[in-house]
Amino acid sequence: MTDSACACSATNTLQNEIDEVAIAVSDLQNLAYIQQLVLCERMQEPSGRDALLTLHYAFRECLEALEQACGTLSKAHLHTKPAGALRGFAGSGVAHPQPINLTVPS
Repeated sequence: MTDSACACSATNTLQNEIDEVAIAVSDLQNLAYIQQLVLCERMQEPSGRDALLTLHYAFRECLEALEQACGTLSKAHLHTKPAGALRGFAGSGVAHPQPINLTVPS
C-alpha cells in the first residue's frame, strides 16, 4: 500500500469515528429532550425533584463535554480535509465542564 493510500485510509477511518461520535451526540440530545419532558411532569412531586434536577444537569454537562470533544476532533480532522468538508459538524459546549455532586437524598 502506498503512503498516499495509507493516509487516505487513515483519513477515512478518522471520518468514520467522527461520524459515529456525531450520531452518539444526536442520540444523547434526543434522550435529553425526553428527559426534560419527564422532568417537567415530575416537578409536581417535591420528593424526587432535587434528584431529578441534579441528574438532568449532570447529564447535560456530560453531553456538552461530548459535543466539545466532537468539535475538537472535527477541527483536528479539518487539517486533512478541504475547508468546509465538515461544515456545521463541530458542536458547541463548555470548555471545562465541572464535576457535579450526584448524591441522591434517601
